Amino acid sequence: MFTDHFHMTDQPFSEPAPTDHLLRDERISQALARLDFFANFGTVAVLTGPTGVSKSSTLRLFIHSLNASKFLPVYVHVTQVRAQSLLKLILAALGQDPPAWGKDRLFLNILNHAKRNDQTTLIVVDEAHLIPLDGLTDLRLLVSSALDEIPKIKILLAVQDALNQHLAIPD
Repeated sequence: MFTDHFHMTDQPFSEPAPTDHLLRDERISQALARLDFFANFGTVAVLTGPTGVSKSSTLRLFIHSLNASKFLPVYVHVTQVRAQSLLKLILAALGQDPPAWGKDRLFLNILNHAKRNDQTTLIVVDEAHLIPLDGLTDLRLLVSSALDEIPKIKILLAVQDALNQHLAIPD
């Protein structure tokens, strides 16, 4: 109705907004440059900030900017689950059916998928501050499990500032 009235080419309030409609100010540009550096040279990165500072929008811009022949982005945002369920969500995002039982098989399926794939698997976890501590440990194990080779898995966590409190706990 109002798109016709105002001669608009598309819906101005669609969710999520198309990436070419997202504001790219200086802080977003800096975040994207740092995320690009992470993608090419890092293994684990954390994008942190309070609620409402466009972390999820920045992740969308970053994922859309990735070279599809080099990276396979896997986006997970349902994080307030048990650690084993988080691994199942990652496998489902990779297009695989999770095994019926066994956390060890979940790890092996994710690692084998990354090994067989020519692209680097980039696991992007939005709302990662909600992941239980054992889930964070499982994610760390995905990138530190190889003895002789660098794993073709990278992990990017987008978190609210509350994760800093989580990480400050000694255990």
